[in-house]
Amino acid sequence: MTSQQQPEQQRLLGVFAHPDDETIGAGGLLALAVAAGVDVSVVTCTRGERGDVVPPDLAHLRTDRDALAREREGELSSALAELGVHRHLYLDQVPALEGRRPARFRDSGMRWLRPGLAGPAEDAGSEAFTAVDLDVAALLLAVVIRHVRPTVVLTEEPGGGYGHPDHVRAHEVTTRAVELAGLEDPEVLPGLAPWRVPTVLWVAQEQDHVRAATAELRDTLAGHAPLHSPEGAVLTVPDAVEELPSIAVPATQVTASFDVRPVAERLVAALRRHRTQAQAVAPVDGQRLVGYFALSNDVLAPLLDRVYVRTAPGDDATGLLAAISAVTPAVRGGATGAAADDAPGATVHRLPPPTAGFTPEQAATLVRSTGSSSTAHVGRPGVDRGDDERPERPRASRLAPSGGATGAVVAVLAGIVMATLGTVVHRYAVEGWPVGVVLGLAGVLSAAIAARAIAGSGGLLLTVLAVVLMTQAMAFLRPGGDVLVTNETVSYVWLFGAPLVSLAAAFLPRRWFSDGRLR
Repeated sequence: MTSQQQPEQQRLLGVFAHPDDETIGAGGLLALAVAAGVDVSVVTCTRGERGDVVPPDLAHLRTDRDALAREREGELSSALAELGVHRHLYLDQVPALEGRRPARFRDSGMRWLRPGLAGPAEDAGSEAFTAVDLDVAALLLAVVIRHVRPTVVLTEEPGGGYGHPDHVRAHEVTTRAVELAGLEDPEVLPGLAPWRVPTVLWVAQEQDHVRAATAELRDTLAGHAPLHSPEGAVLTVPDAVEELPSIAVPATQVTASFDVRPVAERLVAALRRHRTQAQAVAPVDGQRLVGYFALSNDVLAPLLDRVYVRTAPGDDATGLLAAISAVTPAVRGGATGAAADDAPGATVHRLPPPTAGFTPEQAATLVRSTGSSSTAHVGRPGVDRGDDERPERPRASRLAPSGGATGAVVAVLAGIVMATLGTVVHRYAVEGWPVGVVLGLAGVLSAAIAARAIAGSGGLLLTVLAVVLMTQAMAFLRPGGDVLVTNETVSYVWLFGAPLVSLAAAFLPRRWFSDGRLR
């Protein structure tokens, strides 16, 4: 890497077919790019109206495509915020070519031709993304490219990952849009200066890595209770991975790969946001994987510990590789296996300032912020963006499911509160029935279960200790008084039953706590 490299000058534009494609296929790369200071934008071609719906509580969305689209819009916004993406746009929101295309680009749907290979649905409809004229869709994306002026465009590989027609179309539209955006013809998109994209990348996986990670996932889960879908189906890991989808290629076709461990927590959190599509999402501290998940097919798949990319023929990804290497070393694929840091003469393409071709109202529609804490910027002619204008990385406010300081505090407080309330009410009875002690025991059990769900086994232990200490302490606050009378049977039941009942949460089925981290 040379001293002239400026990672903040890199701009990445990701183009994907549906909500969740950006996370499942490229989430690790997007999060790494953000962490490296790369300006990251995402375009989504449809809203996934024809996707499956996993959670039973959202089953009504299976027959209401517009409602499912709205749900997935919210999921996508949350996932992009988890990944830190700076701005997002649906392709049909580009204010151009009205009258030449549908107002809304809809999910084309798919059908399985064979396991692992999808084909077009038979009832896609005139508004389906695959029915939109290729050049019309490509011109809309070319508008975005000329406006954002990316150094790198990232999209699906030619086979669409696994053959989904919208994925294949996203690849075709992106390829054509890159060509149109670079044309010097003044009749093409007048008012926006041409922009030649230096690098086009395709999402990829490495075949041997996929097979090894799947085997590792199978071995990891073998010693645990079976995982189940929300509707009770057993989630399985394939016994063998023989015929892989087109996204998985030999190592010789891979341009580079990156270790996603620095952003694994963000990747898992983003995938959890797509709750209509993904289930059983959990982190794993493995050798070849950082987690696992399942889609509606109830088949568990590994979240790989590396993200892979391929360059389009004739392109060079040196600039982006050098930028991301500031966060995690890039490893080049192919026969050489040389690290990107060792690449001779590595350079970064310096960008001119973005040019404005829209009115402020149109520009506001074109580039939208993905969260309240991020800021979308539209460049002005002759004015570059300084560091003080860089959009802040959106931060989600949530409890970490794997524990942490917040989880520990919550676990301790839950134990203290429920032990105190239970001690005060344990002697309450209704017509001789020990209602107070039953409610008290139910309260500490609930606190223990919540602690385990929030902070894992460590949080459960903290709650049990808090219950023991609090009940013992209150036994001596008023010796002989009415808070805890130690010569009564009900008080002995409470004194010894509370810690035992809270400890019982440790024996509940592990699948109830699928968000916990496997070790």
